[in-house]
Amino acid sequence: MRHALETGCLISGILCLFYYTGIVLYAGITTSFAWSWLCGGAAMIVLRIALWYQKQHPHLWLRCLTGAASMLIMVAFVVILVVGSRIVGAMHTVPQENLDYVIVLGAQVRGTSPSLSLKKRLERAAEYAEENPGTIFILSGGQGPDEGISEAECMYQYLVTAGVPEDRLIKEDASTSTRENLTFSAEIIRGLAKDEEQSVPDTDADAGISVAILSNNFHIYRALLLAEQIGFTNASGIPADSVWFMQPHNILREICAVLVMRFSH
Repeated sequence: MRHALETGCLISGILCLFYYTGIVLYAGITTSFAWSWLCGGAAMIVLRIALWYQKQHPHLWLRCLTGAASMLIMVAFVVILVVGSRIVGAMHTVPQENLDYVIVLGAQVRGTSPSLSLKKRLERAAEYAEENPGTIFILSGGQGPDEGISEAECMYQYLVTAGVPEDRLIKEDASTSTRENLTFSAEIIRGLAKDEEQSVPDTDADAGISVAILSNNFHIYRALLLAEQIGFTNASGIPADSVWFMQPHNILREICAVLVMRFSH
């Protein structure tokens, strides 16, 4: 058991450091949360060295320290496995057909062009729009300090160019987070429903309105959790593709975000 733990720590540490290097080379050193792989890899290698040292110098305090660190890593592994499996499960959601509304979540805009993540969302949105001609799209995303136009405007221009009629696209350009994306989009949907003289209670389900959230596949699980918190009781997901190399990083970041969200409410 001890030998397996030592070997696992060494292999895991090396893999984490190699993956961190890959992230930096692919996406840049400023990539959000990339430091977690560097810190994780270093921690695993330090633990491997501590386990070896403790075997050579069997002090009680050192045995307690390495034992506690090993237990912490095992608990973290179980948490990652449980939450990660739910995220991966949501990545394979089969979208419902003929939805009333689809909320397309914004992502970074580079100048006036969509980033790769946003482009994949828009490709999926254009595909769904072609297959379901009655669906209205809420394009949700404000403008960051390093963006030439708002994410909503970028999405609008892309989808119009892709052939989606303008009267099926509604821009929500005030939001700065996923929670605001969903909150502001919900207000738009309820306002539209009232304009159509529908009886609209506090939740979309009671109003008989079908809504889906479109985002990159790794983001669907957390987006649906947030949607439930703000009042969407029957929202579904439409997963878009992601860059395969960044998927482990994206999933780890989502796991941490889900845990923070759970413990902060």
